[in-house]
Amino acid sequence: MDYSFLLAGLAAAFFVALFGAIALGKRLGRKLEENGGAGVAAIEASVFALLGLLVAFTFSGAAQRMSDRRDLLIQEVNAIGTAWLRVDLLPPAAQPALRAQFRHYVDQRILYERHVADLDARTGIAAKASALQMDIWRASVGAARDDVAPPLAASYVQAVNDMFDAATALVAAQKVHPPMAAYVFLGFLALICAGLVGVKLAATQRGTLLHELIYALVMTAALYIIIDFEFPRIGTIRIDQSDALLVSQRQAMVDPPSSRP
Repeated sequence: MDYSFLLAGLAAAFFVALFGAIALGKRLGRKLEENGGAGVAAIEASVFALLGLLVAFTFSGAAQRMSDRRDLLIQEVNAIGTAWLRVDLLPPAAQPALRAQFRHYVDQRILYERHVADLDARTGIAAKASALQMDIWRASVGAARDDVAPPLAASYVQAVNDMFDAATALVAAQKVHPPMAAYVFLGFLALICAGLVGVKLAATQRGTLLHELIYALVMTAALYIIIDFEFPRIGTIRIDQSDALLVSQRQAMVDPPSSRP
């Protein structure tokens, strides 16, 4: 499913909803004909301040989570590279099979990252990667016991464990998001503020279409960017370029000349 079109559609619908809320506020403002006062102004200021605070915190949190996921992907690439190099510490007879398993595992990790937005496909890919992890672990432990000095065996096994831990941390981070209720409340509050804007605009005697357009456009863009940061593989803001590091690591995983037939 192409979520980018869904996200664009939701943004367009929200833009229209903001215009509707402003129009409703203008109608109520003309009907009530209230000029307000210090108390009303204080309430309006509190509501707009709450909206600004929520937008700021949500924006900052989404951007930080995207940055954390990128950092975790880099950590995984480094862990894979370290474990791959330490295969040299194992007996030569065990190395070719393990290197082949490593390559299959990284292939699955690349597929997972490319299909992370596809909930159905990524489940099957994750299951294959988990099975490969078990195969690599069993083969690694068995090979580390054969004619390998304990410090070298421990170094290799630790590198493999770090590689698996990095993958688990990245997968977990990709599933960490604020509750849906937070986004619903943020959108609801933006609509309430749009209604208050309409009430204030009702008292003016000149055209206010430009102001309405600016408010609706700014709020829609802000929420769109927040969602885009939170799910950086379905919209305009993407971290697909970070996958190039994983692909580059996979391309570097070739058998050393001494182990080639």
